[in-house]
This record gives sequence, structure tokens and C-alpha cells, in this order.
Amino acid sequence: MKPIILLDINGVLNPKLQSDDSSGGANPHLSDLKAALVRRLATKGRIAWVSTSSEAFVDSLEAQLQLGVDPLRVAITPEPDDEDQQTPKLGSVARWLNKMESEGDADWDAIVWIDDALGADVHDWAHLYHQPVLLEKPLPAEGLTEAHVVAVQVFINSEDRDRPPDGRPAAWDRH
Repeated sequence: MKPIILLDINGVLNPKLQSDDSSGGANPHLSDLKAALVRRLATKGRIAWVSTSSEAFVDSLEAQLQLGVDPLRVAITPEPDDEDQQTPKLGSVARWLNKMESEGDADWDAIVWIDDALGADVHDWAHLYHQPVLLEKPLPAEGLTEAHVVAVQVFINSEDRDRPPDGRPAAWDRH
């Protein structure tokens, strides 16, 4: 099996907005480098968008990327219990993962979460999660880089993902 790759957009892919004369709106456009990196990630596991961007915005990115498999989308729906979390998306992500598992739709054996806003609460959650978790936190100014994709590959290729090099259980943290 392959991991699910939870991928943020703003601060990670940093699409540029281009005017769209046909609809009167703005279309997001990824640089060739970012598009290539996302396509490489998509060969490593199933992409799931973890973004507050509009559905039309994400549709436009998907049309540009032309991935072989349509990415999943994690609904970011904050609940009252989420207000105290450092990472605003954590509650939504945890609920979505639980829902996918309970419905038998979780065909992955590990989780990769790439987001520029990952707080200490996500690291705590990752250490307790029942599957191996890799957390990648790009700098918002540069976003996703080759180093992040290589880290995902190293994580996937690890013979014992449950035992990262430092001996911690289940979670690999890189910043």
C-alpha cells in the first residue's frame, strides 16, 4: 500500500493568480517546478487536499496538474472543540481520517502531512496515531521543495516505518 499525502495549498504550493478572461475571475497557476513536485508526490501515494481554498480554486489546480488519480479532499469544518488547537485543521483532518477508516475507504498504510501550519498539537497527534506519520513543514515563502519530496521517498522506502532513526514511535518530524 501507499501513504495518503495530506497536502496544503497556500504556503506549500503557492499558486499565482492569473486573470481569467472567460470567467472574469482569477485562476491559480502553479510554477512548473511546483507542478512537477506534486506530480512526483502523486506517484508516491494518494493526494488529499487539506486546504481552505474554494472548490473552484482546487478544481482549477487539479485541471492544471492532470494527475492520473483524482485527489481526495478533506473537508475543513471546524467544530467548537477545535478552537483550542494550535493547528486549526487538525480536528477536521483527524475526523476525516477516522471517517475514511470506519467506512473502509482508507487504503493507505501511512500518512504524510505537508503543511506550513503544523503546530505542536499535530506532532503530539502524530506520535499517538496508529499508523506511521511523516510531518513536513515547508517555509511559506518557498513552499514545497525537492527536499520535501525526497523526505517523503525516504519515509516510504524505510524498511521499518514504525521505528524512525531516533527511536520515537510512529511519527517522523522534519522542519
